[in-house]
Amino acid sequence: AFQIQQVFENIIKNAVDAMGMGGKLNIKAFIEGKEMVVKFADTGIGISPVNINKIFDPLYSTTPTGTGLGLTVTRQLVEAHGGTIEVESEPGKGSVFTIRLPIE
Repeated sequence: AFQIQQVFENIIKNAVDAMGMGGKLNIKAFIEGKEMVVKFADTGIGISPVNINKIFDPLYSTTPTGTGLGLTVTRQLVEAHGGTIEVESEPGKGSVFTIRLPIE
């Protein structure tokens, strides 16, 4: 449970950072088949198409104070629980992170 809490905290922290001084973060959780799906949709700066394939790479960060480990660890924790994490983003409009975890 703590590891999934860490996953959610990492996603929320990144969303807040991406929104700077304001915005909206919608979190939706629902069951789809044999999976729990959690979607985090923010109205932040978005991720450029050039960077979107790099965001889960170790040590990759777009912020000066970032370690580049948050999303790497997040993906590792999700996958360790048999799940997946996906991202969709549009620069200037925000990002949606979708986490799917199997229901036992």
